[in-house]
Amino acid sequence: MDSFSTKVVVVGSGSSGISACFELYQRKVPFILLEKGDKVGGAGKFGAHGVFAINSQEQNKRHVKYGYRDAFNGLTNYNHYFVNGELLSRFLQKSGANIDRLSEMGLPVTVEQSEQKAHLDDPLVYHKFNNFNEKMANWDKLPALFTAAGNKVLLETAAVDVEYDNGLTAVIAQTKEGQKITIKTEKVIFADGGYCGNQMMLEQKYSDAAEFLNLGERKSDGRGIRIAQALGADTRHNPVLFAHGCAPSRTINPMRRESSVEALTNLPLLWLDQTANRFVNEDVVYDFAMWGNAAHNVNGKYYVIVDQATIDTFKKTTVGLEDTFERQFCDVGQTPKTTVGPLPNIQQDFDNAVKTGEVVKAGTLEELAQKLGLPQQALDKSIAKYNDAVEQKQDKTFLKPAAELLFTVTQGPFYAICEHCAILGTLDGVNVDRNCQPVREDGSPIRDIYVVGNNANGLYSDGYPSYEGIANGFAFVSGWIAAQEAIKSLN
Repeated sequence: MDSFSTKVVVVGSGSSGISACFELYQRKVPFILLEKGDKVGGAGKFGAHGVFAINSQEQNKRHVKYGYRDAFNGLTNYNHYFVNGELLSRFLQKSGANIDRLSEMGLPVTVEQSEQKAHLDDPLVYHKFNNFNEKMANWDKLPALFTAAGNKVLLETAAVDVEYDNGLTAVIAQTKEGQKITIKTEKVIFADGGYCGNQMMLEQKYSDAAEFLNLGERKSDGRGIRIAQALGADTRHNPVLFAHGCAPSRTINPMRRESSVEALTNLPLLWLDQTANRFVNEDVVYDFAMWGNAAHNVNGKYYVIVDQATIDTFKKTTVGLEDTFERQFCDVGQTPKTTVGPLPNIQQDFDNAVKTGEVVKAGTLEELAQKLGLPQQALDKSIAKYNDAVEQKQDKTFLKPAAELLFTVTQGPFYAICEHCAILGTLDGVNVDRNCQPVREDGSPIRDIYVVGNNANGLYSDGYPSYEGIANGFAFVSGWIAAQEAIKSLN
């Protein structure tokens, strides 16, 4: 068994882990970074486009009035006071300074209008990475910076246990090949991203887990949470799913942007749940978190119903509906399109998706109901009622705007896009104090251990809120807090 010795071990190199390492590096505290994957980065690197912050220098220059009082009261009320007030406060008060740290790390951001159409009139709190590809490249440069200062970065190496006797003495790691490594250390920071890669843990907490479309870091298997729990950490908390939009599959999803089928899933067309009923104002598509929550609320799956006439329209013309993900893939300063189409390949894309089962096609509504296992009477009633709303330009039940009531479903063949609740991760795990130390059920901290990012409870009651970039912002700040507290304790 190999062995090393260092002051701090950081587990995971996503936003929270890389932030902790950067603070240790700047303060010249020796550390070893363990990364389970073959490259550094987690959800914050590969998926996130920005961070939430208040009172940043950029916001102050633009005279943004939304500050600590607004954010603290807003998040506390949003979560019905089921929050760790001290941790929330500390995060918010450090969030502005974190923007300067990101620039120092080579990850500059610019305060910008929200990426989501539903939040275009929100206060300017979203700070978007200036260039997504440059962010990825600069993240990859950080390990060389750390190792040049004498620290170690061990890729394809996971923390599997700790040695703890009235305090931490070692972290036990394991390489991809199964070789065990003992790292003698005084502190450990668990930044390994929650448990979205552990199907058993997901199924224990979510009855619809089998329907989830997991777009998160599946290497995040909850190991850090489970190690802290074994040491006596309190893990009692409502499950908090990082629901974020919906899509048919990993091949037809907004991360790929390759199929016209995906484009139609990102629009407020007709949605029916697994009982053939409408369940929401489809305009919720313009709010990623609420869209995902709406699907989660109907057992993780629903259908987008369109007819041949609708597909033909998108093939030939420009439709005055905005693709909800259009803004996300614009770099800072780019102007988004607010229309969709023409989509010349849409028929071929739908035909291909029928072959893979991501879309179900039927000549009649009766056949569609049979293929989907839907009650015929409910399907007929839902479609008739929706068609009437389109014709009258008035949605009396769900109040969808008249400008979005564009397409009836009347002309076969008919198509059902099979949509799944997409997740970027999980947001519950270990109860921590304001210093990101895990606490026991009596509230006492477990010393020498720190739990950060998506591993930590305290910011959310039961779901990801519509504060764009807050999970990523908290990840960076909580990693920073944990490193500062570890250094303080070492000293």
